[in-house]
Amino acid sequence: MFKKSQDSQRLPVNHLVMMSLFGAISAVLMVFEFHVPFIPPFIKMDFSEVPVIFSGFLMGPIYGVYVACIKILLNFLLNGTTTFGIGELVNLIGSMSYVLPAAYWYSRKDRTKKAAIKGIALGTVTTTFVLVVLNYFIMFPLYAKVMNFPLEAIVNATSATNPLVHDPFTLMIFMLLPFNLFKYGVTGIVTMMLYPRLEKVFSQFK
Repeated sequence: MFKKSQDSQRLPVNHLVMMSLFGAISAVLMVFEFHVPFIPPFIKMDFSEVPVIFSGFLMGPIYGVYVACIKILLNFLLNGTTTFGIGELVNLIGSMSYVLPAAYWYSRKDRTKKAAIKGIALGTVTTTFVLVVLNYFIMFPLYAKVMNFPLEAIVNATSATNPLVHDPFTLMIFMLLPFNLFKYGVTGIVTMMLYPRLEKVFSQFK
C-alpha cells in the first residue's frame, strides 16, 4: 500500500543496512542479463534497476544513487569488466538518471500510487533521453576507440537485426531509444507490482 506520509526520523545504520542489501540484490540481478528479440547481442536486458528504484522510493532519491553505486562496485569487483569500465559507467549514469527524477517526484507528491506512476514515467523518459545523447556523442565513439571496434562494425551488427539502422544516428533512434523505453518501462511495471507488497516490511527498519 502506498503511504501518503513519510517518517521524518530515520536511523542511518538501518539505512546503511538496507542500502547494502539492495545494492547486493541489484548486483546479483545484473548477472542474470538476457537478450531481447530483435536487439543485437551486445545490448542486454536485466532487472537490476528494480532494487535501485525501490530504495529511492523507500528512503529517498539520494539513497537510490548510493544503491546504484554499490551495484556497480560489487559487479565490478565480482565480474570485472570487458569494456574498460565504459559499460559500467553508462549503466551507472542510466541508474542515476532513472532514480533521481522518479524518486524525487514520488517523495514530493505525498508518496501516492499516482505519484509513483508519474515518477516512473518521468524517470523512463529522462533516462532514455540522457542515454541516447550520451551514447551518441560520447560513449559509443569512446567505446569504438578504446576497444578498437569501429562504429561502422557496430552499425552493421545492428542493421542485421533492424534494417532501419544504417548509421550511428539511426542506431540511437531506432534501436537504443525504443530499447531503453522498454527496459525502464518494464522495470517500472515490476516495481509497481512489488513495492506495495514489500514497503510495509522494509518500512519497519527505517
